[in-house]
Amino acid sequence: EPIFSSDDIMQQMPTEGRLFREVDSVWREIMTRCRDEPAALTMFAQEGFLQELQTAHEKLDIVQKGLNDYLETKRLFFPRFFFLSNDNLLEILSETKDPRNVN
Repeated sequence: EPIFSSDDIMQQMPTEGRLFREVDSVWREIMTRCRDEPAALTMFAQEGFLQELQTAHEKLDIVQKGLNDYLETKRLFFPRFFFLSNDNLLEILSETKDPRNVN
């Protein structure tokens, strides 16, 4: 989530950001329903529950692919980024307003 709270990343990845927010909203709604109805079998039997999860998974796949493509472009622009894991690179990019300032 902190990744998509960065204005720079949201400007460069508006579709992925929107999809992530949709999935986050669905997940929070599901968790609220689970809290209200803690019996797992009752939750799983709700109409559309499986479809909600499958749709969220498909959207997360799109977000992941877009994020990987985004990181690849940053690595091509800043070759030193090839030595960082995706998590470390995302942390750096989400915390800076101007990636050119990263030394």
